[in-house]
Amino acid sequence: MTTGPVFSSYVITDPCIDVKDGTCVEVCPVDCIETTDEDNRFFIDPALCIACEQCVLVCPVDAIYLEHEVPEQWKGSIETNAAFFLRAKEAAPSVSVEQAGAMLDAARGRAAELGIKVAVAVLDQHCAVVAEDSDTTTEYDDVARNKAYTAVTFELATSAITEQRAARAPDGTDPARVVLDAGGLPFGRPYVLGAIGVAGGTAEQDLECGRVAVTMLWPASR
Repeated sequence: MTTGPVFSSYVITDPCIDVKDGTCVEVCPVDCIETTDEDNRFFIDPALCIACEQCVLVCPVDAIYLEHEVPEQWKGSIETNAAFFLRAKEAAPSVSVEQAGAMLDAARGRAAELGIKVAVAVLDQHCAVVAEDSDTTTEYDDVARNKAYTAVTFELATSAITEQRAARAPDGTDPARVVLDAGGLPFGRPYVLGAIGVAGGTAEQDLECGRVAVTMLWPASR
């Protein structure tokens, strides 16, 4: 007896070409559907897709299939989807020290308004620390770095990563550094340039400080 794969990401196939309805983008809960002005279709990032089926339900041209169910004539779309995100990530610029510093200032400023002390860390897309600062105990320094690490690795806000998603961590992920508490936020589009991690306050306060920093420079980020 043969069985199909237990998990497969969705793929947008050729019927999307020159249609680009965009409804799929609006309903995607993990924000994994992208395009550019130059491209004539949408693409699903296989590293982020959770196969929730929402995009399938709203697609007006029935262009979206699970990878293992893509019709033979559209099999090339599998590689096309993956290649779009690979090209984008390879061409992604690094977050600058100046940008990271501005984010630190914004997060720390919001923390001061809230009357809390926090540790803040900004990592680039390769998980290297670009800038960090802290006015709290050292235990929070590692938490802030690990929140940013998690957000970069999964390309999602830490508050949006479920246990199910964490169990499907990208290859090479250090499980000891994965933090699912709020306060880690990725930034950049259509690819992640880095992430900020904030620790020291409540979950809501950490998230608020990180959100202020991210939206100041990257208002369209996740």
